[in-house]
Amino acid sequence: MSDENKAAQTAEQTPAPKKKNRKAVIIGAIVAIIAVVGFGFYQWHETPEFCVSICHSPMDDAYLQTLYANPYEPAVDKWGNQVTKADAMLASKHGAMGKRCMACHVPAIEEQVTEGIEWITGNYYNPLSERDLARLVFYRGAGETEFCLNSACHDITKTGLTQETANFARNPHSWHHNEYTCSDCHKAHRASVMVCSQCHEDAEVPEGWLTWEESKNLENQYMSWNDEKFLES
Repeated sequence: MSDENKAAQTAEQTPAPKKKNRKAVIIGAIVAIIAVVGFGFYQWHETPEFCVSICHSPMDDAYLQTLYANPYEPAVDKWGNQVTKADAMLASKHGAMGKRCMACHVPAIEEQVTEGIEWITGNYYNPLSERDLARLVFYRGAGETEFCLNSACHDITKTGLTQETANFARNPHSWHHNEYTCSDCHKAHRASVMVCSQCHEDAEVPEGWLTWEESKNLENQYMSWNDEKFLES
Protein backbone atom coordinates (compact mmCIF):
# COMPACT_ATOMS: atom_id res chain seq x y z
CA MET A 1 0.00 0.00 0.00
CA SER A 2 1.30 3.41 -0.98
CA ASP A 3 1.93 6.17 1.50
CA GLU A 4 -0.99 8.15 0.00
CA ASN A 5 -3.40 5.26 0.50
CA LYS A 6 -2.21 4.79 4.09
CA ALA A 7 -2.74 8.49 4.82
CA ALA A 8 -6.27 8.38 3.33
CA GLN A 9 -7.13 5.29 5.36
CA THR A 10 -5.85 6.91 8.56
CA ALA A 11 -7.91 10.05 7.85
CA GLU A 12 -11.07 7.95 7.37
CA GLN A 13 -10.50 6.18 10.69
CA THR A 14 -9.82 9.34 12.72
CA PRO A 15 -13.50 10.44 13.32
CA ALA A 16 -14.45 7.10 14.90
CA PRO A 17 -12.88 7.78 18.34
CA LYS A 18 -14.53 11.21 18.35
CA LYS A 19 -17.96 9.64 17.82
CA LYS A 20 -17.31 7.19 20.60
CA ASN A 21 -16.19 9.97 22.91
CA ARG A 22 -19.27 12.02 22.04
CA LYS A 23 -21.52 9.07 22.81
CA ALA A 24 -19.76 8.55 26.15
CA VAL A 25 -20.24 12.22 27.03
CA ILE A 26 -23.95 12.06 26.20
CA ILE A 27 -24.43 8.91 28.28
CA GLY A 28 -22.48 10.47 31.15
CA ALA A 29 -24.62 13.60 30.97
CA ILE A 30 -27.83 11.54 31.01
CA VAL A 31 -26.60 9.54 33.99
CA ALA A 32 -25.64 12.74 35.80
CA ILE A 33 -29.09 14.29 35.15
CA ILE A 34 -30.85 11.15 36.36
CA ALA A 35 -28.66 11.13 39.47
CA VAL A 36 -29.40 14.79 40.23
CA VAL A 37 -33.14 14.37 39.65
CA GLY A 38 -33.13 11.17 41.68
CA PHE A 39 -31.32 12.83 44.56
CA GLY A 40 -33.68 15.80 44.43
CA PHE A 41 -36.71 13.50 44.43
CA TYR A 42 -35.27 11.56 47.36
CA GLN A 43 -34.76 14.78 49.30
CA TRP A 44 -38.34 15.83 48.58
CA HIS A 45 -39.54 12.33 49.43
CA GLU A 46 -38.21 12.82 52.95
CA THR A 47 -40.26 15.96 53.57
CA PRO A 48 -43.75 16.16 55.10
CA GLU A 49 -44.92 18.10 52.03
CA PHE A 50 -44.25 15.03 49.86
CA CYS A 51 -46.30 12.82 52.16
CA VAL A 52 -49.23 15.20 51.96
CA SER A 53 -49.12 16.07 48.26
CA ILE A 54 -48.49 12.61 46.78
CA CYS A 55 -50.02 9.93 48.98
CA HIS A 56 -51.72 11.16 52.10
CA SER A 57 -54.09 13.80 50.79
CA PRO A 58 -56.43 13.32 53.80
CA MET A 59 -53.63 14.66 56.00
CA ASP A 60 -53.61 18.05 54.24
CA ASP A 61 -52.72 20.95 56.53
CA ALA A 62 -54.15 19.46 59.71
CA TYR A 63 -51.22 17.15 60.34
CA LEU A 64 -48.58 19.59 59.12
CA GLN A 65 -49.83 22.20 61.56
CA THR A 66 -49.14 19.86 64.47
CA LEU A 67 -45.62 19.19 63.17
CA TYR A 68 -44.70 22.84 62.63
CA ALA A 69 -46.46 24.23 65.71
CA ASN A 70 -44.35 26.11 68.27
CA PRO A 71 -44.15 23.71 71.25
CA TYR A 72 -44.55 26.55 73.74
CA GLU A 73 -47.62 28.15 72.19
CA PRO A 74 -51.28 27.15 71.71
CA ALA A 75 -52.04 25.15 68.58
CA VAL A 76 -54.71 23.13 66.81
CA ASP A 77 -54.78 19.33 66.74
CA LYS A 78 -55.45 17.11 63.72
CA TRP A 79 -59.20 17.35 64.37
CA GLY A 80 -59.22 21.12 64.62
CA ASN A 81 -59.40 21.31 68.41
CA GLN A 82 -57.48 23.87 70.41
CA VAL A 83 -54.50 22.60 72.41
CA THR A 84 -53.36 25.07 75.05
CA LYS A 85 -49.68 24.09 74.71
CA ALA A 86 -48.49 22.43 71.51
CA ASP A 87 -45.80 20.31 73.15
CA ALA A 88 -48.65 18.12 74.40
CA MET A 89 -48.47 16.72 70.85
CA LEU A 90 -45.37 14.67 70.06
CA ALA A 91 -45.36 15.92 66.47
CA SER A 92 -44.72 19.47 67.70
CA LYS A 93 -41.92 18.42 70.05
CA HIS A 94 -40.23 16.27 67.44
CA GLY A 95 -40.73 18.86 64.70
CA ALA A 96 -38.98 21.49 66.81
CA MET A 97 -35.97 19.15 66.95
CA GLY A 98 -35.87 18.86 63.17
CA LYS A 99 -37.60 15.49 62.97
CA ARG A 100 -39.93 14.74 60.09
CA CYS A 101 -42.59 12.15 59.26
CA MET A 102 -40.07 9.44 58.39
CA ALA A 103 -38.58 9.58 61.88
CA CYS A 104 -41.59 7.62 63.13
CA HIS A 105 -43.48 6.55 60.02
CA VAL A 106 -40.85 4.42 58.31
CA PRO A 107 -42.47 3.17 55.09
CA ALA A 108 -42.58 -0.54 54.38
CA ILE A 109 -43.38 -1.78 50.87
CA GLU A 110 -46.43 -3.72 52.10
CA GLU A 111 -47.83 -0.60 53.70
CA GLN A 112 -47.16 1.56 50.68
CA VAL A 113 -48.88 -0.87 48.31
CA THR A 114 -51.89 -1.25 50.60
CA GLU A 115 -52.20 2.48 51.21
CA GLY A 116 -51.77 3.21 47.50
CA ILE A 117 -54.68 0.93 46.63
CA GLU A 118 -56.82 2.44 49.38
CA TRP A 119 -56.02 5.95 48.17
CA ILE A 120 -56.86 5.17 44.53
CA THR A 121 -60.12 3.42 45.42
CA GLY A 122 -61.09 5.96 48.09
CA ASN A 123 -61.40 3.15 50.62
CA TYR A 124 -59.88 4.98 53.58
CA TYR A 125 -61.02 6.86 56.66
CA ASN A 126 -61.04 10.64 56.66
CA PRO A 127 -59.86 11.75 59.20
CA LEU A 128 -57.31 8.96 59.04
CA SER A 129 -57.56 6.26 61.67
CA GLU A 130 -55.07 6.71 64.48
CA ARG A 131 -51.95 4.55 64.65
CA ASP A 132 -50.72 3.15 67.91
CA LEU A 133 -47.30 1.61 68.48
CA ALA A 134 -48.55 -1.86 67.56
CA ARG A 135 -49.23 -0.62 64.01
CA LEU A 136 -46.06 1.46 63.80
CA VAL A 137 -43.84 -1.52 64.58
CA PHE A 138 -45.83 -4.19 62.71
CA TYR A 139 -43.45 -4.33 59.71
CA ARG A 140 -40.29 -3.36 61.56
CA GLY A 141 -39.42 -6.25 63.83
CA ALA A 142 -39.11 -3.96 66.85
CA GLY A 143 -40.84 -4.06 70.20
CA GLU A 144 -43.37 -1.36 71.05
CA THR A 145 -41.30 0.03 73.92
CA GLU A 146 -38.06 -0.20 71.91
CA PHE A 147 -39.66 1.94 69.19
CA CYS A 148 -39.28 4.92 71.53
CA LEU A 149 -36.62 3.82 74.01
CA ASN A 150 -33.54 3.22 71.86
CA SER A 151 -30.12 4.76 71.34
CA ALA A 152 -31.27 6.76 68.30
CA CYS A 153 -34.30 8.35 69.99
CA HIS A 154 -34.83 8.28 73.75
CA ASP A 155 -31.62 6.70 75.00
CA ILE A 156 -32.94 5.51 78.34
CA THR A 157 -34.12 2.24 79.83
CA LYS A 158 -37.55 1.60 81.32
CA THR A 159 -35.94 1.56 84.75
CA GLY A 160 -34.23 4.88 84.10
CA LEU A 161 -37.47 6.40 82.87
CA THR A 162 -39.25 5.26 86.02
CA GLN A 163 -36.61 6.98 88.11
CA GLU A 164 -36.95 10.21 86.08
CA THR A 165 -40.57 10.64 87.18
CA ALA A 166 -40.33 9.07 90.61
CA ASN A 167 -41.25 12.37 92.31
CA PHE A 168 -44.71 12.52 90.70
CA ALA A 169 -47.72 11.95 92.97
CA ARG A 170 -48.54 9.09 90.62
CA ASN A 171 -45.53 7.89 88.71
CA PRO A 172 -46.75 7.50 85.10
CA HIS A 173 -43.74 5.37 84.22
CA SER A 174 -43.94 2.85 87.02
CA TRP A 175 -44.97 0.19 84.46
CA HIS A 176 -47.17 -1.63 86.96
CA HIS A 177 -49.85 -1.79 84.27
CA ASN A 178 -48.26 -3.97 81.63
CA GLU A 179 -51.12 -3.51 79.18
CA TYR A 180 -50.20 0.14 78.56
CA THR A 181 -47.56 1.34 76.11
CA CYS A 182 -46.07 4.77 75.39
CA SER A 183 -48.70 5.62 72.75
CA ASP A 184 -51.57 5.20 75.20
CA CYS A 185 -50.50 8.47 76.83
CA HIS A 186 -48.26 10.17 74.28
CA LYS A 187 -50.16 11.23 71.16
CA ALA A 188 -48.48 12.65 68.08
CA HIS A 189 -51.09 14.76 66.34
CA ARG A 190 -53.50 15.47 69.18
CA ALA A 191 -53.21 16.28 72.85
CA SER A 192 -51.57 13.57 74.94
CA VAL A 193 -53.57 11.79 77.61
CA MET A 194 -52.89 11.23 81.30
CA VAL A 195 -54.09 7.65 81.45
CA CYS A 196 -53.49 7.51 85.22
CA SER A 197 -56.46 9.87 85.71
CA GLN A 198 -58.73 7.01 84.72
CA CYS A 199 -58.38 5.69 88.26
CA HIS A 200 -56.37 8.25 90.22
CA GLU A 201 -57.92 11.69 90.71
CA ASP A 202 -54.64 13.04 92.07
CA ALA A 203 -52.74 12.19 88.88
CA GLU A 204 -50.89 15.25 87.62
CA VAL A 205 -52.13 16.34 84.18
CA PRO A 206 -49.46 18.39 82.32
CA GLU A 207 -50.45 21.64 80.59
CA GLY A 208 -52.17 20.96 77.29
CA TRP A 209 -52.82 17.32 78.08
CA LEU A 210 -56.23 15.68 78.51
CA THR A 211 -57.64 13.54 81.26
CA TRP A 212 -58.69 10.00 80.42
CA GLU A 213 -62.35 11.00 80.35
CA GLU A 214 -61.76 14.02 78.12
CA SER A 215 -59.78 11.90 75.70
CA LYS A 216 -62.45 9.21 75.48
CA ASN A 217 -65.14 11.80 74.83
CA LEU A 218 -63.01 13.27 72.05
CA GLU A 219 -62.30 9.88 70.50
CA ASN A 220 -65.94 8.87 70.57
CA GLN A 221 -66.96 12.14 68.97
CA TYR A 222 -64.55 11.95 66.05
CA MET A 223 -64.53 8.20 65.55
CA SER A 224 -68.33 8.09 65.41
CA TRP A 225 -68.31 10.92 62.89
CA ASN A 226 -65.59 9.12 60.93
CA ASP A 227 -67.53 5.85 60.80
CA GLU A 228 -70.65 7.64 59.57
CA LYS A 229 -68.72 9.37 56.80
CA PHE A 230 -67.00 6.13 55.82
CA LEU A 231 -70.30 4.24 55.56
CA GLU A 232 -71.84 7.04 53.47
CA SER A 233 -68.97 7.04 50.97
